[in-house]
Amino acid sequence: MTARPGGRRPATGRVAATVPAAALDALTAPASPAGVVLGADPQGAPVALALLRPVPTRVVVLGALHLARQVALRAVGQGARLTVVTGRRAAWEPVARAAADPDRVRIGPDEPAEEHRADPEPGDTDALLTVHDRGATATGPSAPTGPWRATLLVLPALSPAVADAADDADVVLLGRMPPQEADLAARLWRLTEPMAETLRTLPDHGVVVLGRNLWRRLDLVTAERETALLGPVRRS
Repeated sequence: MTARPGGRRPATGRVAATVPAAALDALTAPASPAGVVLGADPQGAPVALALLRPVPTRVVVLGALHLARQVALRAVGQGARLTVVTGRRAAWEPVARAAADPDRVRIGPDEPAEEHRADPEPGDTDALLTVHDRGATATGPSAPTGPWRATLLVLPALSPAVADAADDADVVLLGRMPPQEADLAARLWRLTEPMAETLRTLPDHGVVVLGRNLWRRLDLVTAERETALLGPVRRS
């Protein structure tokens, strides 16, 4: 994944806010959002992420547990199955409680073996989001395989040890960073100094979306019900 032309590694996938293939290389602000809404652009228009789609998708969330939980909550609300691999169950239980069908949400310290099915049947859209929230030292998830599968890796901070995992993602969602992390991000993704300064000074509700030739500054938009479930927006 590269945020700008000339980045260190070409992307292996594309992430977008709209479903048509021609638009899958960038986030957009559609009139009727498709996918999981991330937030609003500076003009207040909603911006969504095609997280679960006909091709596997890898997402990394850095320093923004609230955002990771909000994305998972909204994916479940759209009918996706959810598996959360975590050592902090209490942080994710509100997402499970909000699910219309609790049997479609699993939270635990280990990832279960998914049922290995043959080629998907026509029209099969039984989407699965697998969240890995095990800290910076844990082994990252394997790449998702098959359609309608996505992994979301939650990392507390950007460090050299996790740089490859972050750079392999189709899209990276960034919260505010300490100066040394913003400097590492600038080197990793060849960001300009104004971009690095944006990362250092984001408010709690601010998010930067990085993808292939993509840099997008957003503000989280949280519904009252989500705030009641997840608490106020804050950087973790």
